[in-house]
Amino acid sequence: MDALTTMSTVTGYKALLMAANRLPRFIPMLTTAVGVVKPAKVLVIGTGIVGLQAIATAKRLGAVIETADIRKEAREQAASLGSKIVGFEVPDEIGIAKGGYAKRLPEEWYKKEREALTPFVREADIIILSALILGEEAPKLITEDMVKSMKPGSVIVDVSIDQGGCCEITSIGKEIVKYGVSYHWN
Repeated sequence: MDALTTMSTVTGYKALLMAANRLPRFIPMLTTAVGVVKPAKVLVIGTGIVGLQAIATAKRLGAVIETADIRKEAREQAASLGSKIVGFEVPDEIGIAKGGYAKRLPEEWYKKEREALTPFVREADIIILSALILGEEAPKLITEDMVKSMKPGSVIVDVSIDQGGCCEITSIGKEIVKYGVSYHWN
């Protein structure tokens, strides 16, 4: 693998492990004498190399995985790893740039994407944010209100921090807990 692919693979793996370490519950389903612990729900937004490795790691840990990406090929790759595809589809001419990368959407499409993601964000125990637009600021896909709707103890790891992050409450260089949600950069 080239250096970028290698580092992206490590980033996806470590992002999920960081989140698992902060999550105040088990990731896999466990059956005990006093009952069953349901598996954690992991939402991965952006399924390039980082996102795909986060999905693979979450699967190995026994999570229920949901994935969102505007690119059809990326959704197919995520599904091949056992992830349920959520969100919505964007026409290729609007969402796909040269080389298969995502491109900046018109703001009305981001509004639709945030609306489609809201119920999945609310139910997620872990969110890995790795959606990027080559050479531009990362799209803001998670609003502060969406974070407020999450369960206490949930974890967000935003690996798109170098390009501004995908969440409105991204705080570069800080690990924070806000609204009961642990928020990390990577």
